[in-house]
Amino acid sequence: MFTKRFFSLALLSVLVFSGSLAFAQDLPEEIVLEENTLTAVIDADRVVMVGRSIIFDASDTFNPEEDKDLTYEWHLGDGNRQQGVEIVHSYGEPGEYQVTLVVRNIDGEQDTITHEVFVYERTFLLITDNSEESEKLTSLVDYAKQQGVFVNLIGSFGEASEFLSEEALLQQLQESSNTIKQANTVVLWTVGSSGLTILSQLSQGEEGFFNGADIIVISKQNLANLQNIAQGTFRTVNPRQIVITRQEALWPLVDAATVSDFLADLELRGVTYRIVDSPVNIGVANFMSYFVNYMLEKGVPSNSLKLVLMLPVIIMMVAFLKQVVGLETLGVYIPSILALSFIALGLKFGLFILFVILFFGTLSRLILKRYRLLYIPRMAIVLTITSIVILVMLLMGAFLNVTQMVSISIFPMLIMSTLVERFISIQTGKGLKSALIIIFEVTLVAVICYFVAEWSSLKTLMLGHPELIFACLAFNVVLGRWAGLRVMEYFRFREIFRYSEEE
Repeated sequence: MFTKRFFSLALLSVLVFSGSLAFAQDLPEEIVLEENTLTAVIDADRVVMVGRSIIFDASDTFNPEEDKDLTYEWHLGDGNRQQGVEIVHSYGEPGEYQVTLVVRNIDGEQDTITHEVFVYERTFLLITDNSEESEKLTSLVDYAKQQGVFVNLIGSFGEASEFLSEEALLQQLQESSNTIKQANTVVLWTVGSSGLTILSQLSQGEEGFFNGADIIVISKQNLANLQNIAQGTFRTVNPRQIVITRQEALWPLVDAATVSDFLADLELRGVTYRIVDSPVNIGVANFMSYFVNYMLEKGVPSNSLKLVLMLPVIIMMVAFLKQVVGLETLGVYIPSILALSFIALGLKFGLFILFVILFFGTLSRLILKRYRLLYIPRMAIVLTITSIVILVMLLMGAFLNVTQMVSISIFPMLIMSTLVERFISIQTGKGLKSALIIIFEVTLVAVICYFVAEWSSLKTLMLGHPELIFACLAFNVVLGRWAGLRVMEYFRFREIFRYSEEE
């Protein structure tokens, strides 16, 4: 009933809209165009360096009486005036200027339009996906304007997960290649180490992006771990130097005339920083770091490397939660693949998609229960229905313009759909209630693993020191010799323990 009403309303809206267009097309031109008067238009850059020429173009000005000539009078905001449909001007002082254009015809009609121009002395490129620091970012840009510094911002915000955020930021940078090549100072203010790995990936497509540039990395992470990653990035990107420091260094960067002055100011303020001006050197303690950086240099996606490096940590957490805590995991594979799916999709959308898939899988099982079908064909029908549900969710995301829903990867969704078979098998053997409890515990384990794997400090540590994978092996050996009671068993058998104490 709801579907019929929805499509009826949609059809009615389309008909009304089409009728409105047809009605508008039948109206006389003077009625459709409410204003058929002289309209001034300025085409010009809004940001320019001190002493650089800027072109102001008014050729797109709308002239209703083309046979009558127009006059163009420019007030350039610095006391200068010029006339002409197209002029060239340069500003000698930094600041914000309001350019005013007055267009007149011989009948005395005129139109006025203004155009803001920011003139800067210095500039630097700021690459960020740090949506949590949006207020500081805004205040930094405003403060830089007051100091005559232009912050050329390239950012990606609001993605469902860090995995998607890194992909979106890389795409933004690829689309701004000309801007990047002109930058002498590049500031990275990203979550974790994603900024450094993005630079490595960006340099694969075209060499010379950051040759000779000063790269400044702003981070809350451990500087020693970032330094190890930055040494690999240095080999790939070949900048003049990479400076790793804290957020407090952003404002001194705006004030400093050169990077040397900036570093001297950091010394005076006592702000911690580290300089990387050479590539990583292979050694016994960091041989895996060398190979990881080599793979990044050859174009292996950093997201893939991070997932591979975090997988042993996820598996170790699954083993711990099973052997020590006593939560149900249905083996190692299911919670691990769920955690990886949550990383790729984002936790919110991952949980929503998992719930929808399991709900429609269970509903399909209940509907098919009345028919006597063999197990394999019945499961094939259930999974086909699940695939249709995923398709409908993507359609709804496109229709409602939910960008997170449209941009997410389809493969994690398809992987999650394979859990339907296991869920239905548990229902058949143990009943719906027991199946729900088991799935809840498995999902809880996956969510815990997700938060551990998304811990930025841990990801930076693993990417900077991938040799820690061997520590996961040692920890699993210890878990393999666990002989004590699990935490959940202490709650399950608390009455027995209480009775034993009374004896």
